[in-house]
Amino acid sequence: MRRVDTTRRRQLLVARHLLAPNGRSGRQVADVAGALGLLHSTDPVTPYLSIQARSRVTADDIDRAFYTDRSLLRHTTIRRTVFSMPLDVALVAHGAFNPPLVGRLRSKLATWVRASPDTDADDVERFLSSVEQQVVDWLADHGPATGTTLGQHVEGLQVRVNPTPGNPNTPPFRITSKVLEILAAEGRIARGRPVGNTYTSGAWTWAPIGDWIDPEEFVHLDPAESLRALVEHYLGVCGPATLTDMAWWSGLAKGSIKRALAALGAVEVQLDDTTEPGYVLPDDDLEAPTLDGAVALLPGLDSTTMGWKLRGWYVDDRPTHGLFDRNGNAGPTIWLDGHVVGSWSQRPDGTIATCFTGSASVDVNDQCDELAAWIGDVRINWRYPTPITKQLVSS
Repeated sequence: MRRVDTTRRRQLLVARHLLAPNGRSGRQVADVAGALGLLHSTDPVTPYLSIQARSRVTADDIDRAFYTDRSLLRHTTIRRTVFSMPLDVALVAHGAFNPPLVGRLRSKLATWVRASPDTDADDVERFLSSVEQQVVDWLADHGPATGTTLGQHVEGLQVRVNPTPGNPNTPPFRITSKVLEILAAEGRIARGRPVGNTYTSGAWTWAPIGDWIDPEEFVHLDPAESLRALVEHYLGVCGPATLTDMAWWSGLAKGSIKRALAALGAVEVQLDDTTEPGYVLPDDDLEAPTLDGAVALLPGLDSTTMGWKLRGWYVDDRPTHGLFDRNGNAGPTIWLDGHVVGSWSQRPDGTIATCFTGSASVDVNDQCDELAAWIGDVRINWRYPTPITKQLVSS
C-alpha cells in the first residue's frame, strides 16, 4: 500500500484548494467555485470571503455569479447545510442526499400541523402539498419575495405549530420557515438576493428554482450514481481521505460510501496519524508542487477547514486553542503551507486582528491590509463565533 505522508497531504491541500499566492490574480469566481465545489453558506459571508482568499475578484463579481449569471446556487443539501455550488455540483449533492431529507422534514412538519389548533384539515399531507404549491405558484407569478411577504399572500403559512407544547421556552411559531426549507431542499425554490445592502445579510428572498436550474433535473436523479459522482468530486478535492472523513463530511452512512468507493475503483493508501486507510481516485498520481510560503486567511466555516473529520494533520483542534466552537464549527483561520497556524477576525474599527496558536507564525500584515481593504466598510459578525474570535474582536 502506498504511503502518503503529512507533508505531501499538505502540499496537495495547498494546490487543490488554491491556497498558494501564485495564480490569484487570474482566477475568476467560477475557477474557485469549480475547484472547491461546495462552499459553506450557513454563514452568508463565508462564500464571499472564501472566494476572496483565493482570487482578486470583487464582492460585486460574486454577486453577479449568484444573481445575474446564476452560475452559483445556494442550496440546502448534505448534512442539512446550506452550500453555494456550481449548478452541476448542486445536482450531484442533491441526488445523493436530499430525497430522504425532504421526506423527514415533511413528515415532522405534518406531525406538528396535525396537532395544531390552527387547522382542522382532515388530510394534513394534502393541506401541506396545497400550501407548498401555492408558494411555488405565487413566486412564479410575482417574482422573488421574503418569507414575510409570502406569509401575507399564502394563507396556509399562517398556521402555527408547537413542537414542544407546554414548554415556555418554545412558543408556537408559523410554519412559513419550515415550508420554505422543505421546498428549497426539494429543489422547487431557491435563495435569491437577500434583503440588506451587503453580503452579510441572511434575510433571503425566495425565487423559483427555474431561475437557476430546470426543476425537472432534480426529479430524475439516480441516488447511487449521484453518490458516486459526489464521492468522486470529494476525493478530487480532498483526497486522500478516510471513510470516516467522507461519512462525516457527507452525513451519509459508511456502507453507502463504501459502495461508491467500489464503483469508482478507489485505491487505498497509508496515512500518517491514523491506522485507517485513506482513499484516492484510481488515476490520482498524488503529485503536487512544493509551494513554500503559501499563506492564506480563510473565513469561518471555510470548506478547507471543514473538509475532514480526522484533521490532526493540518490543524490542532484542541479546545484550548479555541479555533472551533463546541459544535465543531470552524472559525476564521490563518494557514501556512497547508496547515493552520492561527486565527484572525475583524475588529469593530475594521482592522484585522490576528493571533497564532503554536510555535509557527508568519508575517501576515500584507494579507490583513488587503483583506481589510476588500471588506471596506462592511462589518463581519460571525454566525458561529469561536472562543478565539470573541477574544480577537475585543482585543
